Amino acid sequence: MLPNRIRQKLNNNEIVFGAALQLDSPWLVEMCGMAGFDYVMLDGEHGFASYNMPNLILAANAAGISPIVRVPNHDRGFILPAMDAGAGGIHIPMVNDPEQARALVKEVKYEPIGNRGFSMATRASGYGSLSREAHVEAANRDMLLMLTLETVEAIRHAGEIADIPGVDMIFIGRDDLAESFGVKDRNAPEVREAIRQVLEQVGGKVPVGTTAFSTEDVRLWTGLGVRFLLTGTTRTIRIALENVYGELRKGLSSSSRLEGV
Repeated sequence: MLPNRIRQKLNNNEIVFGAALQLDSPWLVEMCGMAGFDYVMLDGEHGFASYNMPNLILAANAAGISPIVRVPNHDRGFILPAMDAGAGGIHIPMVNDPEQARALVKEVKYEPIGNRGFSMATRASGYGSLSREAHVEAANRDMLLMLTLETVEAIRHAGEIADIPGVDMIFIGRDDLAESFGVKDRNAPEVREAIRQVLEQVGGKVPVGTTAFSTEDVRLWTGLGVRFLLTGTTRTIRIALENVYGELRKGLSSSSRLEGV
């Protein structure tokens, strides 16, 4: 593991920006780093990052950007390989209660906080170049456990979850939360009120994050106290390509033989 850029910025009370990557592309990871993002979220839940996750982590390290891995579920078989490959954080979906949170702490943190499976043969341990004590200390300090609250039940337990030692961040999944409320808009009043309630319950014990897709989102959430923001890449790329294509089409005159190409 490399020193965690996210941890450093959060400790300095700075706002952290990241990009969600659903595509299996080290080149796109590198572009996210060149664009200035603090982290890239390698999406194994709604994307295909799991298929090439070790190389995507290497690409993030090379680009100077923190690799966060979003696993598809709470299975140790997804969590442990990502950590051993050198992920800077594990982003876990659908955490609904303190019992689930405690179980996840055990999987992600070493003793005395948790009970993470141990090996000195991994990339995270420097392939055995670190002492056992140094590796455990660095992993427990720099490996961020990010728990996603995205149901009405989870919102009710936010304060209890934040109180559990080893939980480093709470992330609000606005789209699934909207579904849980029975609404279709991630910006619905119910969702906004839920995030306000989470921030109130957590009371600064751990950072709170959510998604942001516009300047207005950033102003709204940071104004309420959110410090960790995640945006998308695939939709952004599609829109950019549409805009480029639209601009190119403007170069065709009405009488051009190429009209309709």
